[in-house]
Amino acid sequence: MNIALNHVDLPVADVPAMAGFFATHFGFRPVMHRPDGLTVLLGADGFALTLSPLVDGCDGNWPAGFHIGFNLRDEDDFHALHARLRDGALPFVRDIGRLGGAETFQILAPGGVLVEIALRP
Repeated sequence: MNIALNHVDLPVADVPAMAGFFATHFGFRPVMHRPDGLTVLLGADGFALTLSPLVDGCDGNWPAGFHIGFNLRDEDDFHALHARLRDGALPFVRDIGRLGGAETFQILAPGGVLVEIALRP
């Protein structure tokens, strides 16, 4: 049996900003937006990323170490994405270096969500 993770719901403080971040920098496209703010985006591989507004009483702080990641297999794509994100003046947490057996770098998405991009050929 081949089971793949294909959906995640991230509660965020600013759904439109986060949706724009994933659309602009990672090619996600919005496929649904509800009046309550919940928005569903699809990645090129069909991964469904749901962004939902924070519920009352939630401060939106992520636990230490929480992050989301993208694994790229092509070295040229990895370096091109790095350059594009650098040119976009995004906040980098860590530049290219070895981590967890791969070349990686980390940026912050709106609301402080840590995003890791790894080269895993």
